[in-house]
Amino acid sequence: MEILSYPKMLVSSLLLMVATAGSSLAASSADVVARLRKTPDAQRQTVLEEEAKKEGAFSFYGTMSTDHSTRLLTAFRVRYPFLKINHYRSGSTALLSKILTETRGGRYDFDVVDQEPGSIFEMARLGLIEKYLSPIRRFVREEMMDKEGFWTGGYHVVVVTGFNTKLVKRDEVPKSYDDLLNPRWTGKMVLDTQDADWFHTLLEYFGEEKGLAYMKRLAQLKPEIRTGHTLESQLMDLAMIDPVISKPRMSALAKRAQHPYSAILFLDWLIGPEAQTMIAEEFGRGPTRRGIKSKYARLDQPKYLVVPAETLAPMYKKRLEQYQQIFGFR
Repeated sequence: MEILSYPKMLVSSLLLMVATAGSSLAASSADVVARLRKTPDAQRQTVLEEEAKKEGAFSFYGTMSTDHSTRLLTAFRVRYPFLKINHYRSGSTALLSKILTETRGGRYDFDVVDQEPGSIFEMARLGLIEKYLSPIRRFVREEMMDKEGFWTGGYHVVVVTGFNTKLVKRDEVPKSYDDLLNPRWTGKMVLDTQDADWFHTLLEYFGEEKGLAYMKRLAQLKPEIRTGHTLESQLMDLAMIDPVISKPRMSALAKRAQHPYSAILFLDWLIGPEAQTMIAEEFGRGPTRRGIKSKYARLDQPKYLVVPAETLAPMYKKRLEQYQQIFGFR
């Protein structure tokens, strides 16, 4: 009996050890966030780097243009050469669709995601991202992050009014949204099919009734509807209309990250001075970190009216339909 029982005990002990080891290796994002919360500030960076070395890789899903995201990730890898980076880039809607398809199939391939406000809120609602209140957040503009810690803006895109300097004198440029309703602009404006988030933000700002009335008056001026801002921006100079609207691109930690330490290392770096300076000066995008100046000084504002993620996501389909109906396009 003793000879038989000993191997059973040994096998049970080995199974317990393997299970414990497996649990340690597969620490969840929540576990890692909790551990880092208890780690003294002086040791935190060392812990992050040591654990990230063990992981050896991380996966980044984002919406930033390929040329910019590639340069950004290359700079990150120069800083942390022990990490192999898997990068997938797509538009916001397509990226959300990819993530939902993967997770429904039991795949959790992304560690960090960079998304537009509506999509990031939807991911939070579905339980796909983990709260992470990075200590580096204290340097980020308040309107560029949520209070709970689900997402933090890595950069932002400022909404401006463009005007053709050959046709419009600078002193004639609209200075307010009411100025845009001047009949002189009939048939001389361009709107974009993809600006339902701008439409929603103004309705939230004005109030539903007043906002819809404003949009209907604007539609009476028969603006041309196009898709894509590239051509428009090539023809125009820029003017700022108060309130200045901004569309942040939110970065978040995956709930089921396979490489949580590496992901957090990247999220901290993204809102640090090195990455934010690159984003501002090299890419010409809006930095979210206070104290970093934009490449184009006119885009720097004391505060922005940010596209509201928490209200846009549940209403996006309705807002898109309203936007299309009022301005007469599909």
